[in-house]
Amino acid sequence: MADPNPVQFGPFESAALADVVASGRLWRGNGTGWGSRHDSAADDSSADRLEDAFAQWIGLPYVHAVNSGTSANEAAVVGLGLEPGDEVICPAACPAFVPFAVLAAGCIPVFADVHPETLLLLPDAVERVASEKTRAVVAVHLWGLPAPMADVLSIARPFGWKVVEDCAQALGTMVADRPVGTFGDACCFSLQQSKHITSGEGGIFATKDPETYTRAVVYSSAGVPHFRFGLPTPRRQPGSVGRGHIGFGHNHRISEMQAAVALAQLSRLDEFNRRRAELVRLLEQELDRRHDAPVRTLKRPSEVSVSYWRYPVLVPAGQGTFKEIPYLEPAFQRMNSQRRTPFGLPLPEYVTYAPGSCPQAERGAAQVRALSVHQSLTDDQLLASLDAMLADLSRLRHVRKP
Repeated sequence: MADPNPVQFGPFESAALADVVASGRLWRGNGTGWGSRHDSAADDSSADRLEDAFAQWIGLPYVHAVNSGTSANEAAVVGLGLEPGDEVICPAACPAFVPFAVLAAGCIPVFADVHPETLLLLPDAVERVASEKTRAVVAVHLWGLPAPMADVLSIARPFGWKVVEDCAQALGTMVADRPVGTFGDACCFSLQQSKHITSGEGGIFATKDPETYTRAVVYSSAGVPHFRFGLPTPRRQPGSVGRGHIGFGHNHRISEMQAAVALAQLSRLDEFNRRRAELVRLLEQELDRRHDAPVRTLKRPSEVSVSYWRYPVLVPAGQGTFKEIPYLEPAFQRMNSQRRTPFGLPLPEYVTYAPGSCPQAERGAAQVRALSVHQSLTDDQLLASLDAMLADLSRLRHVRKP
């Protein structure tokens, strides 16, 4: 059995940070002329190495590292060439960062209902909310469970819709020996502290399409083209002025310190995921032993290997603790009452964020809880969290008895 108490940060990460500090280059830069002898785009940076390593790991040719998972989501939406006013279908159960990224790109999130137990996107619900303005679908691999990509793609492809895979909670989940993130047109990952690997904050965008990649890079780097993987960078025209911002973009660059820590953590991904799998097995064994516990686990398809972010269980109705139904958030309720996005785009009459819009998502949220299976937990800590959850369920059961 692996060390029951692995250290999340250790000598690998410390050495990587020390190398960055010693180099004198803490930012990635965009090419010669940005203020330091260390900013040449030809220099080998931690960010470059992170992108190369991640590209090799996932098997996609174009990877761009950014400063957060949300920025990676934005890069995916903008990279696909979506325009303001385009509608993007999102699952009704997901972190608000997913539809916020859609809004940031000037697009309109449209929520499709989910399976009430897995909280994963329902393909027939996608069809029900589609319109002539639908241009893309975001599939979220919640908890590490894979969304039904084959069904989503079979719906999207005939209409020419793009498909984004949000893999923030699923680094290492495999479907038929293929990592999630490789099925759609673009994918995004989070390096936030709670995720499988982390640099505190950070994100990764990846795609197989060079045009999607170049649009994402320009958007994420304040409109400055800095392309890798053999793609040509546009030459500045003679007599042109300015620094070379060829389009609008945000400053979402990842720092060299973030990239160095993320690269060190990526080298430990197999170690971390083995520990997570051990914790999942322990949790399932314990739940099986406590067969009278008022919880039920989810069945996994045989061809799927799940790299759990958290471990979901079904509990009695009304005792769930899942809070991430985005359209119920105050931000979306405000949009619903004002009938416009934060950037002034009007909401079509058929787009609603009213409570009850996706009843299965709301019902599912009230019957799902999730336990952390983070690799830093000891066996005793995991079992203590299970005990605490079961004690709370017992308390609620007794409180509700007449």
